[in-house]
Amino acid sequence: MRKLILAATLTGLGLPAFAQDQAVLMGVSRYDDLGRVSGGRDVLRAADALRDAGYDLVTLSDADAGDMQRLFADLTQEAADADRLIVGLSGRFVTDGARSWYMAADAGNSNLFTVAGSGISVESVMAVLANAPGQAILVLGRDARDDDEIGPYLREGLGDLDIPQGVTVIIGGPSYSDDVLIDAVAEPGANVMAYIRDSRRLRAEGYRPASLIMQTDQDRPAPTAPSVDAALDAWTTAQDLDTADSYRDFIFAHPDSRYTAEARRRLDTIENDPQRLAEIAEGQLNLTRNQRRDIQRDLTLLGYNTRGVDGIFGPGSRGAIRNWQQSNGFTQTSYLNREQINRIDAQAGRRQAEIEAEEARAREEALRLDRAYWEETGARGDVAGYRAYLERYPNGSFADEAKKKLAELTKPEPPQQPDTDQAREQERALRINPILARLIESRLAQLGFNPGQVDGRFDRDTRGAIGRYQSSRNLPVTGYLSEPTLARLLADTFQ
Repeated sequence: MRKLILAATLTGLGLPAFAQDQAVLMGVSRYDDLGRVSGGRDVLRAADALRDAGYDLVTLSDADAGDMQRLFADLTQEAADADRLIVGLSGRFVTDGARSWYMAADAGNSNLFTVAGSGISVESVMAVLANAPGQAILVLGRDARDDDEIGPYLREGLGDLDIPQGVTVIIGGPSYSDDVLIDAVAEPGANVMAYIRDSRRLRAEGYRPASLIMQTDQDRPAPTAPSVDAALDAWTTAQDLDTADSYRDFIFAHPDSRYTAEARRRLDTIENDPQRLAEIAEGQLNLTRNQRRDIQRDLTLLGYNTRGVDGIFGPGSRGAIRNWQQSNGFTQTSYLNREQINRIDAQAGRRQAEIEAEEARAREEALRLDRAYWEETGARGDVAGYRAYLERYPNGSFADEAKKKLAELTKPEPPQQPDTDQAREQERALRINPILARLIESRLAQLGFNPGQVDGRFDRDTRGAIGRYQSSRNLPVTGYLSEPTLARLLADTFQ
């Protein structure tokens, strides 16, 4: 369960009044829907060093959006009087390219219009830090490999930061966010810029002077008298953090304390929590986005609705995993290990083979029905049968054959051509003399049918011209003159 970790005397949602040197540390490693961030809470390890350096410090561990926003609302009111401001944020970030947000532990799969309510604006944090120009540092601990898209307009990571004048932004992995705070920011005489230049895992943006010293020997407050019960103070801090590391550190520092047995019990509970162990095991698999998509496809194929195949294990995917685990006798953690992924893949492979077999059987049954209908219709070889088959199966197995046979049976009969001998006798009966023959050739030439030389002799050219004339006038095409052809030709007008 998430706990709101505040300064030692805080209770409920009450926040301390901020002093002149102020620091805020927030770390999130366990998100409800966005996955685990390795080392996300490491930034909180810098708390003691910053307190020893005189900063009035507030820390939040795995906090929700409301707690984060309330804390920074109070910081905004007091920042105007601050001499030095330090903010460390470690966990998961989201950007639209121009703006960036630090996501709270309860953040879901946000979109462009809801992301602002799922965490805090990095730009707003920098605006608050601008109240202490030259003495303001923002440490951002994020995994540079986290750059997956979140919908069409958002992606994981940081966008182009518009850093106010005098604000130094230090960016590195979550596991290195505490180092720079402990060894440079809170260390008397340490040059923060030199520390970053010597590090291959950190980079600075914004205000980058040659030398930036945040703590001098004179800044360190005088040591206070030791606590009457140092173990009690340490035990209170461990309970506030309520993490495996906090209890482990307490046991190491106070092995004989009367609180050690309880610390061991709580450490054992945390380390053996099935949900936590399952989350860690899945995180160690380092699943790529494509691998997560494959798992979502497999679950969907098996009937477990992931609400999309996008490579992001949100509430839909976690619910589908939990339901699959319940159906298969696994502890319902909603997180997967290698064995479960392999089993899901095997089940999906078997289901895919079953679907393909079902489709093959369906195709065979459809073909059987197609063939049976053909045997009762088209196979009989008549027009009615072919038409009946094509009406039921226009794209069936025998459709091409039915179309071909139907076209043959319904093809119109070609017009019968007059007998050539008969046509020749009909022309001979007209007793055409040479004068009439020249007139006929002349008329054919005048009408544009090119009978050749006009000489009163009906040669091949003349016959061709007579045939073309007959065709143009819808007369039987013989190439010989008949009484209807001759009458039509002599009476025809020029074209």
